[in-house]
Amino acid sequence: MKRVIFVLALLMTSIAARASAQIQGGTISGTVRDEQGGVLPGVTVTAQGLDATQTFVTEAAGEYRFLNLAPGPYKVTAALQGFTTMVRDNVIVAVGRNVELPLSLKIASVAETITVTGDSPVIDTRATGTSTNFTSDELTRIPTSRDPFALMRSVPGVLVDRVNIGGNETGQQSNFASKGTRPQDAVWTMDGINITDMTATGASPSYYNFDNFEEIQVSTAGQDIKQPTGGMGLNLVVKRGTNQFHGGLRGYFDNHSMESSNVPAELAVTGVTSETSDHNKQISDNGYDIGGPILRDHAWFYNSYSLQDVRLVRRAGALVDRTQLKNPDVKLNWQATKKDMVSFLYFDGFKIKDGRSPGIAGILFDAPTATFHQDNAYTDALLHGLWKFADDRVINSNMFVSAKYAYFNTGFILDPVGGLSQQAGRNFTTASSFGSVSQGLNVRPQKIANVDVNNFISAMGSSHDLKYGFGFRTVDAVSGTLWPGNGILAIERSPTDLQAQVFRQGYGGNRADYLDFYAGDTIQHGQLTLDLGVRFDRQWGKALPSEIAANPAFPNVVPGVAFAGYDTPFTWNNVSPRAGITYALDDSRKTIARASFSRYAGQLETGTVGVLNPSSTAGSATYRWVDLNGDHFAQANEVNLNQFITAAGGFNPANPTAVTSANVLDANLEAPRTSSLVAGLDRELRPNLAVEVNYSYTRTTDLYGNFTGRITPRVGVTIADYAPGSGLSGTLPDGTAYNVPTFIPNAAKVAAGGNGFVTTNLAGYATEYHGLELSMVKRLSNRWMGRVAFSWNNARELFSDAAGQVDTNGNPTPTLSEPLKDGGQFAPQSGGSGSGSIYINGKWQINANAMYQAPYGIEVSGNVFGRQGYPYPLYRSGSAAALGGDSALQVLVTPAIDYLRYPNLWNTDLRAARSFKVNAITLRGIIDAFNIFNANTALVRNNNITSPTFNALAQNLSPRIFRIGVVVGF
Repeated sequence: MKRVIFVLALLMTSIAARASAQIQGGTISGTVRDEQGGVLPGVTVTAQGLDATQTFVTEAAGEYRFLNLAPGPYKVTAALQGFTTMVRDNVIVAVGRNVELPLSLKIASVAETITVTGDSPVIDTRATGTSTNFTSDELTRIPTSRDPFALMRSVPGVLVDRVNIGGNETGQQSNFASKGTRPQDAVWTMDGINITDMTATGASPSYYNFDNFEEIQVSTAGQDIKQPTGGMGLNLVVKRGTNQFHGGLRGYFDNHSMESSNVPAELAVTGVTSETSDHNKQISDNGYDIGGPILRDHAWFYNSYSLQDVRLVRRAGALVDRTQLKNPDVKLNWQATKKDMVSFLYFDGFKIKDGRSPGIAGILFDAPTATFHQDNAYTDALLHGLWKFADDRVINSNMFVSAKYAYFNTGFILDPVGGLSQQAGRNFTTASSFGSVSQGLNVRPQKIANVDVNNFISAMGSSHDLKYGFGFRTVDAVSGTLWPGNGILAIERSPTDLQAQVFRQGYGGNRADYLDFYAGDTIQHGQLTLDLGVRFDRQWGKALPSEIAANPAFPNVVPGVAFAGYDTPFTWNNVSPRAGITYALDDSRKTIARASFSRYAGQLETGTVGVLNPSSTAGSATYRWVDLNGDHFAQANEVNLNQFITAAGGFNPANPTAVTSANVLDANLEAPRTSSLVAGLDRELRPNLAVEVNYSYTRTTDLYGNFTGRITPRVGVTIADYAPGSGLSGTLPDGTAYNVPTFIPNAAKVAAGGNGFVTTNLAGYATEYHGLELSMVKRLSNRWMGRVAFSWNNARELFSDAAGQVDTNGNPTPTLSEPLKDGGQFAPQSGGSGSGSIYINGKWQINANAMYQAPYGIEVSGNVFGRQGYPYPLYRSGSAAALGGDSALQVLVTPAIDYLRYPNLWNTDLRAARSFKVNAITLRGIIDAFNIFNANTALVRNNNITSPTFNALAQNLSPRIFRIGVVVGF
């Protein structure tokens, strides 16, 4: 294998290189012909954007191309002596899209210029996958909560855990599910650099200034060869300076006085009012941006800053949840030579939050002191935030090279509002927390380098766009966990099941490394386009040395250790083929049939690297306890060390001072594999209006988890080592009886395995998705624009081997997070950022928006969103009789995860805006109305069927709220 890798590296570096970064611009290409259809070499073609003008001279085949153009309008000019000069105005470039623009020149006896005002093509004749582009027009003219996370819900096949009404969820990471793929295989790209958080894998490492972006592209299937995984790809393209100075100030504001009341009747009868319910206290979004030439036609700058302040009142604990987001940004572009465009980007995302919920599944009402204060954290390096340098070089008319390097120093700290002197407790019967919570430190620096090359040749009557390159990325994840007080978490599973989890400190780091090579060819022959490619991904890592402290109450029972570190026992090497085809069904290329097949490797998260690291998580041992003083906290004298239940975090009670974890990391662990099939038809009905229909199929195998959590059977314990427990029986709310078999692990086998867990691929476990999507896009013209998208989604879990049909501990008992139903719906459980009891699955969704430019400078626009209600699974807490040492499991008692569902969700937002111009200054006034029908749809209920507050409403859709905005531009 080493020899193969060396040959690949030598081959790639001998012809240039590239990595996993996505495209940050679009392409204009075409062929110049004369009136008789003959190709014209030697034609000078220029593409004039808002900043630089690029030039291309056609060769023997008459072809031209402009790569990596910033999104926006362009003027394309074609000139050749003896022919008329052809000018095409307003050619629209979008991120990741190719505009095919054939040009025809007429013979002229005198110099003559013909300007064609025909509309730019809407459909991409080369696209083989599925994606949604949010253009500058849609980002600025459609009412949204001004949050990239909230945009996801309008993408066909993407389901999001939360509903952002007017900004009330801004500053919170949304969990999502995209076409049945692993959420942790999502890829976030910013200006061509992969910035994905590899600890909370698939998540964004930051929060953003919504007005920073020229365009946002979300791809969902048939990903470009430059993306390593089959998960959702979110590509953020930052604005840049142009030859014209431009800038502005903005401010958006709403508060409780601008909000209606939609308290559900079931809460109103308990005395809940608009003032005491969950509501918005105040939301503001202020900022500026400015850009322009440093030296006209040679150098440009762009700078912005934003401050978002979100203040919410939470009924759960009657606390004020405040989030502040600060985003500085600087971008420089320099035409260093005729062949080199050098660029620099600085970006940072500060998040300061008070009252952040730990997002524990089953806890719906947090004590204010049991929430977090969040702030940024960094390494000791001088540079904070993202620092990116790039050089785009034109070698010749047929070769283009782009090289990038970035350093991203990022992280955050979670300080308990209650401090570190209080105790911590959780009661799952009342779904409430008490006291304080753990402190968490997370520092996650990244280094990224990649080189990309495009070559163009013509051979055998076809044009070839060759793409190849390589990249390297290294990510560190240093995490610390410290539990408050005596380091014991008191857990009340039921009035008779009290557990004390005794923690030691967690403080350690893991490193993951990523190397990739890729090569591809886009072959165009007449109306047929073939896109063929292959990529190679190598992933490995190491655990870093560290020292951790003992539990303060029981330092001899759960002691600290000094850890020397290790290299992962495996290295992932994956070859992933990609193939796509498009065919223009008519000569005008307005009807395109397309299909693609792709295979991908999953991303290696730093948590998997650290499975054997006893320091990167807080190891613990759990015992029975008795609450002698009734304070909901476990004092040292209340803990019964003779009644051991289980261990976690790699801690081995039989060898408490071990410097290696009790866990096992399979040396043969393989990367999850996703296969994707896409078939679709695009039709441009008229200029600027197109419709699409797509079918998507994905299948992911070699899984070792079903979301961010891993499914880890106990070391040395097989399915045969589980004996039937007492089971759980009762009656569901609809009168249906349930009788759920439960299983108890063999205690002797568990002890013999050191209470450890093994990370390995689960035999026979897979997820599968079938989806159909219909969409219509109307680009802004004739005073209106719009986008409509509908999708039908069927994401399922499949089990073909009983050995892999197990929950997180390897127990065959069905739970909320692992329903274990063959053919059942795949519904990842949300976690973190305050949402821990949401199950992401909807079989249908629709989003429609439109904007109309009325007389007198008035704009009216709206957005309608709807989806099927998410699953409402019911559970019971485990018990010793039912589950033995696995009594912490939350047992699913409904026949399937989606046996019950919340009501269907609908949300409508409207906007009215008007612009006023005074000399060079433009003043734009905006009024937005969110949740215009004031729906109060239930989103989260207490789903513990044995709780005295079972079915109590914990969260409903936020009420109607108006927002005012003022944008001043020049």
